[in-house]
Amino acid sequence: MTYLTPGGEPRPAPPLLSPTSPPDTADTLGIDRTRLRDAIAVRRTRAAVIETEWIALCERDAARGTPRGIRVDDRATWDKAMWNRYLAAAAASEPRFLPRLRRLHDEIARLEALLAPLSAHAAKAA
Repeated sequence: MTYLTPGGEPRPAPPLLSPTSPPDTADTLGIDRTRLRDAIAVRRTRAAVIETEWIALCERDAARGTPRGIRVDDRATWDKAMWNRYLAAAAASEPRFLPRLRRLHDEIARLEALLAPLSAHAAKAA
């Protein structure tokens, strides 16, 4: 499986366990904090990409039939009809985007739960 870095370049999935991790990043079980942080960053990047796609789709749908004076890139100019089209597009496309976002946010929460005790242990050791 390939993951995107925060810069958008593909790279192989970082393993969560590393038997050869340096002692300052791995606990006694071999869990590498750096790799956990990388895995979290990858998932946050994916979530941001999905959110951006969702917003772009909704803005594109909302922009159809837009009267003069309303700019898609400036929400302060949006009228009620524009907001209604935007929200309707968001609701209609929710099944396409929301399950993936929920899964990613759940994965991030689980990885952060793994990382928290490791970071606390490292802070005590320092």
